Amino acid sequence: MTHRLAPAALLAPLALLATALPATAQDAAPPRAKEARIPFPSSVRDYRADGDMIIYLRAGRQWYRGTFFAPCQGLPWAARIAFKPSPAIGGIDRNASIIVPRDGECRLDSLVKIDGEPPQTAKELAKSKDQGGGDR
Repeated sequence: MTHRLAPAALLAPLALLATALPATAQDAAPPRAKEARIPFPSSVRDYRADGDMIIYLRAGRQWYRGTFFAPCQGLPWAARIAFKPSPAIGGIDRNASIIVPRDGECRLDSLVKIDGEPPQTAKELAKSKDQGGGDR
């Protein structure tokens, strides 16, 4: 006499395994930094582009790191930028956009405070080495 397992009995261990996997993957993800906001766009006095996915903004003495949903075309070469504030707060937060003249609007995905000044971009490092300021 052969015993046959019901299909539901075969799937039960797989269901338990499947419910355990998302929790493990979720635990492995690093915690996201606390989102920041700049209440007044006019308080931004300086900015640095780090490629087309990252922008650093200075408001007062505080620097912020912003990342975009998609590449922000023209940002690395822009001489100036403008802001489209967040509709909810009227300031700059993760729902605001950066406007690059002639290239369009780039929506922020994240805006967080950073300690100290932003790191030098690859372009700035190359320029300082060309001028004799690099490591020898």
